[in-house]
Amino acid sequence: MPMKKVNKIAALIAGICLINAGCAVHNEEPKESQGMVTLQVCIAESQWDQSIDGLTKLYLKEHPEIKDIEWILVRQNSYWDLMDMKLATGTLPDIMEAGAGEKLREWSVHLIQLDDLPVLTQMFPDVVEAGKIDGHYYSVPDAIYGMGILYNMELLKQAGWERVPRTKSQLKQLCEDLEKKDIFQFMNPYHEINTWVENGLLQMTALKPDPKLYIRRLKKNTQKPIVDDPDWQALFDFCDLTLEYGNRRPLQLDTDLARNYFYIGRYAMILNESARDLSGMKEAGQGVDQVTQIGPMLLSDNAEKNPLLMDTVRFGVTRNSKHQKEAKEFINWMSGDSGALAYQKENMGIMPVIASECQTGLCSMAKDTYEYYTRHKMTDDLMGYLPIGIAETTSEEWARYITGEIDRDELLAVYEKYWDDYSKQE
Repeated sequence: MPMKKVNKIAALIAGICLINAGCAVHNEEPKESQGMVTLQVCIAESQWDQSIDGLTKLYLKEHPEIKDIEWILVRQNSYWDLMDMKLATGTLPDIMEAGAGEKLREWSVHLIQLDDLPVLTQMFPDVVEAGKIDGHYYSVPDAIYGMGILYNMELLKQAGWERVPRTKSQLKQLCEDLEKKDIFQFMNPYHEINTWVENGLLQMTALKPDPKLYIRRLKKNTQKPIVDDPDWQALFDFCDLTLEYGNRRPLQLDTDLARNYFYIGRYAMILNESARDLSGMKEAGQGVDQVTQIGPMLLSDNAEKNPLLMDTVRFGVTRNSKHQKEAKEFINWMSGDSGALAYQKENMGIMPVIASECQTGLCSMAKDTYEYYTRHKMTDDLMGYLPIGIAETTSEEWARYITGEIDRDELLAVYEKYWDDYSKQE
């Protein structure tokens, strides 16, 4: 029977509330032979839109006790707003993307413990441990993505490059070489400004010997003045480089359109991306998925200080779920079943969190991610360690910087005040 697919604007608190980014709802039409349990899953993975129905079919085929899985796929920059609304209205899903760090701690009171999931013992210990709060697991990793710069290696080869750059100076040289060949350099999807702010700040903290310690110092406002910190300056230098060699209207250009320009081979690089939209790349039909490699955002001229940013998809089960047992079984299947992981590798571009599942079937970007991880050239999972709301609070000023309305000293002053105010609330 055909799938029902409804695309809509994320909504609902005391009526209808519109959120800027859309969400997609996916569910299988009921079949009389199926069970009575419908699981609802709400996650910040809008780029899984084209692939999620196939994963649902796989699970329903193996689990007749489940009638349906309803997926609500939301853009990352509006996910937590939607979850706050669902919490306020008592409509939390059975399964949510729970994250790590400060965000997981905040939400752990609304989640159940997952200590008894069998899949936990198979996973990379350092990755699975980030889902612990006070000694108990509240989130379980399903997939790892590298977050950074995607490169079309066919276009790089036309400019004389056989590998991706590894330092800031090499990146600038690559841009110059591409420009000489009349090849468009950066596609900058700054439209989702909150995502850039969070990932840019995390990449900057990765320049520090201990990023988590540095974030704690920022929260206490005990760091040296950031205006004098070369690592903060490096973040702005990197942003300036992408703007100098990037597309026009980086704030106005819709993110999906920006991705499509890269997928059809119009641009050599796209910023702040991962392998999440592997199906979209394939659907573009230009073979870009076969020639794309990933590398970190290059803030430093020391290659060892440019780790790839880890972005982990983590699931939790909500306390209000009436189907906790079934929700836990589904998470264990999705994160650990070979068939489920094979589907996700082929269609969602994931790197599994189980070593044996990383040996075959990875797309080129996931292979790169696994190499960065195994060579210890990837960050810890820092997502969720920055203060809650920092991206939303400072994104408007970042937008003004990108458009040239303010300079970096003015934006740095915004952060100096932010950390001072934040430390007084601690």
